[in-house]
Amino acid sequence: MKNESVSVIDAIKCPHCEYLMDYDPYLDEYEMSGEFEMDCEKCRKPFHVNFCSSFHFTSEKLNGVTERTKD
Repeated sequence: MKNESVSVIDAIKCPHCEYLMDYDPYLDEYEMSGEFEMDCEKCRKPFHVNFCSSFHFTSEKLNGVTERTKD
């Protein structure tokens, strides 16, 4: 059985040297999930990347507003 660990970070981490790279240059604007092959920017070794995007929402009350008014 293969032991796979999953870490959630806001970067691409090389599995060879653990160098962290910005993911933005490697993704299309509206891609929410996918996979691709790339070479590490530091050690130059190839590896596979699998990604899935998620959104995190927070909310808070508006100060002094008890109900929404019509425009």
